[in-house]
Amino acid sequence: MILVFLFCYALLGWKFGNWKDFYSYYPTLLFFIIGDLLSQFLLYDYSMWKFHAITAFGDHISLNHTIISLCKMVVQYTSTISIFIGRLPSSYRGKIAWILLWTGIYGVTEGLSHLLGMMTYHNGWHLGWDILFNIMMFTVLIVHHKNPLVGWIISFPIILFLWIYFDVPYSVLK
Repeated sequence: MILVFLFCYALLGWKFGNWKDFYSYYPTLLFFIIGDLLSQFLLYDYSMWKFHAITAFGDHISLNHTIISLCKMVVQYTSTISIFIGRLPSSYRGKIAWILLWTGIYGVTEGLSHLLGMMTYHNGWHLGWDILFNIMMFTVLIVHHKNPLVGWIISFPIILFLWIYFDVPYSVLK
């Protein structure tokens, strides 16, 4: 089923992505991917969520959390950035509406993934946190696109807050 979601993101990215300006927001795509890679690395033994393969092919496709995460980074994040940043409205209200729309898109995708058993929540994380995180994430992606240094600076207190709030033990670090 995750393959269906990834196919849909790829199709939407192909259809609606602004690929002619891709190099202008490529750094924001890398920022997005680095953030996820960092969370995957730091929270390897203390995951907030885990992906599970549910495929019609059963055991013939060995999809685990890591492979699914990497596929999401390559397909979903690239498509998202090409549309989200590539078609970013210029007005303040337009940006707020755009953030809420994309928070809704990700919320529906993540909610369905959870309901279908493709994603499980752990260590106090739940769909409500997903939604709040996505509002913050899409906001920071816009900030990063406009000013990368400010995007990085804003990210550190957010990471620190989440680390403290979810009581991530120092012992999970290698």
